[in-house]
Amino acid sequence: MPIKMIKGALLVVALVVVVVAFVRLNQVTLPEGAVPVVWDGEVCQHCKMHVGDPRFAAQVQTTSGDILNFDDPGCLFDYLESHDVSAHAVYFRNYDDDGWLAEFEVGFLPVEDSPMGYGIRAVSKETPEVQDIDWAKSQVRARPHNQHGGS
Repeated sequence: MPIKMIKGALLVVALVVVVVAFVRLNQVTLPEGAVPVVWDGEVCQHCKMHVGDPRFAAQVQTTSGDILNFDDPGCLFDYLESHDVSAHAVYFRNYDDDGWLAEFEVGFLPVEDSPMGYGIRAVSKETPEVQDIDWAKSQVRARPHNQHGGS
């Protein structure tokens, strides 16, 4: 086998190794479960207020590895409505119990006061009289966008 062919083959092998290494090093390891929030130290991705009341927090994890925190489930829904986000996972804090609920585990109920006045709270979908996520989204869409309030 001529030297020129051997050098060409080695060059091809080296390029393949470099490409594979580049791809492997740039892969994002996505979290399993909700990422802890630093209460009063994180800013809501939508309204830019501090995420301070754990009962209402929500989180989107994107497929690119970004963690987007929200201070109210309504902020999360408004944000997703107006931004093109490829979500890997969506989590809501359980209003009734410490901990996070994945999108497939969550239901919603009305509440008088929420951080940004959307009037919804996330609970386990097993809770009596619970509403589904489509109901929660409709509550957010029905809310006048110029109304800001809450507690």
